[in-house]
Amino acid sequence: MALPTIVTRTSKGSALSFAEADANFTNLRDAVITVTDGSTPSDIALNGTLSFTAGTGISLAQTGGTLTITNTVTDTDTGILNVVEDTTPQLGGALDAQGNTISNPVFKDYAETIHALGSTDTPTITIGNGNVQSVTISAGLTLPAFSDAATGQSVTLIVSGSGTASGTANHKFAGGNTTLTTLSVVSIFYDGTNYYTSIATDFQ
Repeated sequence: MALPTIVTRTSKGSALSFAEADANFTNLRDAVITVTDGSTPSDIALNGTLSFTAGTGISLAQTGGTLTITNTVTDTDTGILNVVEDTTPQLGGALDAQGNTISNPVFKDYAETIHALGSTDTPTITIGNGNVQSVTISAGLTLPAFSDAATGQSVTLIVSGSGTASGTANHKFAGGNTTLTTLSVVSIFYDGTNYYTSIATDFQ
């Protein structure tokens, strides 16, 4: 409420003149109540009308000159309040950790998909397709650098067909073994520079 300018006898120290008393009445008449909605103020004269209208979730009650405004909205949100409450979580899309890491995960009873590369002696290995992949060769296996190489990546390659394995200069074969039998498992670990490759053979 904007404060009107009132001259009192106490502050003046003597009786008010007619003009001062008349001015006091005028100032009281012109006083206003300021109501602000957000950042927009509105002035309501004391002899004006201030109206309140109930809306959704708002109730009004007037008793003995007292206006009570009540929020009647009931929280009907049935969603979970804590992650542990969701015992069957599902993602609507790929999980993006935004550069963060998930530390010390513990896995139990999990399975990895096997990405089939088809029949080729020169496969393209993309870790984004999975860490377990399979390929069928006809004469040999030429191992490439990972197409999405990043330090610490690894792949297990199930190879059907006999032949000899080879790779880039950065492929280091355990024991120098490059022989593939009818069914072999080739394990490759990339440290950021070299591809450490081990070949297990003669699965029967």
